[in-house]
Amino acid sequence: MRSLAVLTTALLLLTSAVVPARAAAPGGYGISVQRNLTIRLHDGTVLRADVHSPADPSTGKPAAGRFPVIVGFTPYGKTPSALAGGAGMGGFNPDLVRHGYIAAVVDVPGTGGSEGAFDLFSPAEAKAGAQVVRWAARLPGGDGKVGMLGLSYVAIDQLFTAAEVGPNSPLKAIFPMAATADPYRDLFTSGGALNVLSPLGLVFGYGVTRTLTPFLELPFDPATALTLAYQHLLQAGPFELTMARDMLTNGSRRYFDAWWKERAPDRLLSRIVANGVAVYLVGGLYDVFQRGEPQLYSGLQNAAAGRPVTAPMKPGQPVSSKYQLLTGPWTHGGMGGGYDLSALQLQWFDHWLKGRDNGITDTRTPLHVVEPGGAKYSTATYPLSDARLQRLSLQSGGRLTSDAPGAGPGDTIKYTPLSDPCTRSTDQFAAGLLSQLLEGIGMPGVCTGPQRKPTSGDGERTYSTAPLTRPLKLAGPIGATLRASSTRPETLFALTLEDVAPDGRSTDLSGGAQLGSLRALDRTRSWPARDGDWISPYHVLTKASRKPVKPGEMTRYDVEVRPTFATVPAGHRLRLRVATADFPHLVPLADLPDLFGGAYTLGPSTLTLSTRP
Repeated sequence: MRSLAVLTTALLLLTSAVVPARAAAPGGYGISVQRNLTIRLHDGTVLRADVHSPADPSTGKPAAGRFPVIVGFTPYGKTPSALAGGAGMGGFNPDLVRHGYIAAVVDVPGTGGSEGAFDLFSPAEAKAGAQVVRWAARLPGGDGKVGMLGLSYVAIDQLFTAAEVGPNSPLKAIFPMAATADPYRDLFTSGGALNVLSPLGLVFGYGVTRTLTPFLELPFDPATALTLAYQHLLQAGPFELTMARDMLTNGSRRYFDAWWKERAPDRLLSRIVANGVAVYLVGGLYDVFQRGEPQLYSGLQNAAAGRPVTAPMKPGQPVSSKYQLLTGPWTHGGMGGGYDLSALQLQWFDHWLKGRDNGITDTRTPLHVVEPGGAKYSTATYPLSDARLQRLSLQSGGRLTSDAPGAGPGDTIKYTPLSDPCTRSTDQFAAGLLSQLLEGIGMPGVCTGPQRKPTSGDGERTYSTAPLTRPLKLAGPIGATLRASSTRPETLFALTLEDVAPDGRSTDLSGGAQLGSLRALDRTRSWPARDGDWISPYHVLTKASRKPVKPGEMTRYDVEVRPTFATVPAGHRLRLRVATADFPHLVPLADLPDLFGGAYTLGPSTLTLSTRP
């Protein structure tokens, strides 16, 4: 419970995350603020907005002229967003206002100072976002053009709004940082295994945020603030309590049901392209949405090229600089660290909202990668056009080789529900909070940097390559195919890909997991590798697809390892850790009875990597 309380606090302060980057060049305007302007939706619901306008720095009065409007549509509260400043994480970036933009920060229905019912990424919320865009286009001093900005929930709402506005709308460009393609697969589960760390933070974090922020938003109207706080708290029943119940009992929302399908932005990417909205995505190699961010990029590019949105991009297919992605070694709460996101946002919006030819679209390689360690490159397609699939097999003696799988390692792994919590995975799915706390007490990198880890144990086995003779450049999706028998009707595999230095210390690169009973694949959406393997397996994950594991029978499990862009240096080894737990990230809750006492014997198993020359 202690870690949950800390995570909840982090989520409440998420919009205050500081990006350690140099500031954009100072603009010539001051800022004037109008608080709690009302927006009445078609159904009568009243939303409230703070509008920050360019001002004459000497008088503080609104500046003459007409300016584009940047909207932040946030559930975290307008006041925290304004206090945070920075690179627009909460939907407000004062640097943009100083450079001649109006910023409108609006409370999502059922949060902050807004009326209505909070319902995570519901169609009604998207319709509200489209109405907010039209309201923003008519603001006094506005020029009729609108952009959107923000991180996490504020980023995801940009995608839903951009799909809802229709063609020829005032919304011309968005800048979503840390957005998801599919919140069920990116955040709520990993291969059907429940992610408890992040959702429990969300379950409690959103409820607390909704209840407290009305008092920040309406300090001089305590009666209205108290009424809104009470109304917002009542939403705990249909959202937080329902979510918690289904997690504990394997209810409807524990699976990829209609509720989750409706909330997957990847199904709407063609509409965003058809509506003509330009999209600059920012993602993190250690973000909770690590899996989905490059899929948003490939989906937008495919939609622009008239191809199936969920397919892998073809080598050499045409790409559009209207859809770009910057991804780097960042967590959810530290997105863009060391990178000047304010300058990038200014360049993006200056081009699409002010018509300036500043070079940001003069690229044929709109996928921009910053690797851990700082190496940078840009490419066009995802997967990369020049990527090579490298297939390795798990062999006896803990070896990971290019030999044929053979009979498999034959190792036995006993189900163990707990694991070392001091890992990159814990930090990643706690939104970077663990590393921030450790850094704050003078212990940077303790859980995310090189560590000495055991190479085997009752609940895990590791498989390593020989020392590399040349650098191994990982670049994109990764798939593992495990074959194993089990003594119980359920299995859980948690994989970690590691870079092992010559001194034996290892650094986590990425990971993935699979719950055995939810192993069924949707082959139409899975990305094939070679020899019957998958480089990016897509699991059905519905209740109907659930099939118990038959004890004693060799069963195949296709595991999606989250994609990464990282270089393993020559002299190092690549290691795959096969474990039965990733605690506290993955906690199987209602599935525990079928897991306890299990022992798995590994048969022929492989790992397929995307690498670049």
